[in-house]
Amino acid sequence: DWFKGDKDAKAVLVEYSDFQCPACAFYYNMVNSLEREIGKKMLFIYRHYPLSQHKNARLAAITAEAAGRQRKFWEMNALLFENQKIWSDTNNARKIFTDYAKSLTLDMVKFEKDLDLQEVKDKVENDLKSGQALGVDATPTFYLNGKKLSNIESYEQFKQIIEKEAEKT
Repeated sequence: DWFKGDKDAKAVLVEYSDFQCPACAFYYNMVNSLEREIGKKMLFIYRHYPLSQHKNARLAAITAEAAGRQRKFWEMNALLFENQKIWSDTNNARKIFTDYAKSLTLDMVKFEKDLDLQEVKDKVENDLKSGQALGVDATPTFYLNGKKLSNIESYEQFKQIIEKEAEKT
């Protein structure tokens, strides 16, 4: 799993997300703000859930995993969400993603090899299967300490829910 924050935090937020999902891009900004404001109180875990109707989502997830093998998962995660409109409907996503990898100064031979590595593809599939087992049916889906969150309508509400959980003993 890819995580940020305090491993000993009482509030563990897990997100099942799709890089091509517009709502996921919206929540990406919200989660970043939460990390800045209350990052010490929570552990954030990112899991892939590429939806089949998003033609480039699976490759985007594989791209992030390949970058992660060179310790650049979060940097690639940011590039994918922040540039979502550029690559979302394109037919040359692999070239665009390769350009992102170059911009992160990744070892390109290793990156290209890792894009086709079964182990990398399996990580994405395993995240997807774990989400399916939990009943994830849309992206993004958040779980806070194992409990599915629904109807998050504002940043303040999201923050309050996490802070309340973090204060439990």
